[in-house]
Amino acid sequence: MRRAPPLALLALLGAACATARGPAAPPGAPGGDLAARLAGRAEADLGQRGPFTVGDQRFAADCSGFAAAVYEAEGVPLRRLMARAAPGERSGVAAAYQAAKAYGVVFGGGGEWPRPGDLVFFRDTYDRNHDGAVDDPFTHMGVVERVEGGTVTFLHRGGRAVTRGVLTRERPAEAKDEEGRVLNTALRDKRPRIAGAPSLAGQLFMAYGRIDPRRIPPRP
Repeated sequence: MRRAPPLALLALLGAACATARGPAAPPGAPGGDLAARLAGRAEADLGQRGPFTVGDQRFAADCSGFAAAVYEAEGVPLRRLMARAAPGERSGVAAAYQAAKAYGVVFGGGGEWPRPGDLVFFRDTYDRNHDGAVDDPFTHMGVVERVEGGTVTFLHRGGRAVTRGVLTRERPAEAKDEEGRVLNTALRDKRPRIAGAPSLAGQLFMAYGRIDPRRIPPRP
């Protein structure tokens, strides 16, 4: 994710190539478990390049815009929670983390596993502050699709389109296992190249986040 405008302006971003979605569903609406619906909604956007739309709302074509659109489409107003939890924050990823912390839970240690639909946060996927050092927290995020055999598959809006990535925290510095199965997707933008900078998802992982619909405050 690149530098974003203030969150209050995100609703104004977009372009004519946006993908249209139906109106947002209320939390707990019929159609299955919310976690599974979030994962399914994210998977449906594979390959999407332009901005995202939900009803008459438009979301930027970046990683936090993708996640916010997925959640909005399932009745979880993540963008509103981001603006409320982190007013003035220019990083959508950092704002989403603060929203999960304020209206749900953030986790990632002690053997805890995410479930489908959870948010996943990464650091140092690019040199956000342009200082040539590996010191940039909350630079990228995605939506968890599934967990299998210790590997987390997630969907994220990368540099060109929505794609899948994988994360294996127990083997963070390995791209593949002995049989050639991908363990960790390369996430770091190599421009500019920083010698020795980690690049794999397991190395760049920061936390998972989960919004609790019961804690969402009503609209003012």
